[in-house]
Amino acid sequence: MIELIVQLVIVSIWAAMLIIHTRRLFRLAHVELKTARTAKQLRPQLHRMWWWLGREEYWRAVQVDVLRGMQMTFMVFLMVWGIYA
Repeated sequence: MIELIVQLVIVSIWAAMLIIHTRRLFRLAHVELKTARTAKQLRPQLHRMWWWLGREEYWRAVQVDVLRGMQMTFMVFLMVWGIYA
């Protein structure tokens, strides 16, 4: 049972980071999917997102959060290991 809880905690940490950075990418690229209903309207917005994926400003924050996620994953692992060892 505890293994399932630990897995859910770790997956939740990484899913939250993925959602946060996806929303940040949409915000940086000024993409609003509500207004784009056709592929012709969506294409320029996707090009802006692709452009931001190549920018250092975007990846700098992603790298910091990935390191923080790795740290939290390691801390959860050590906590569980300490409880059962």
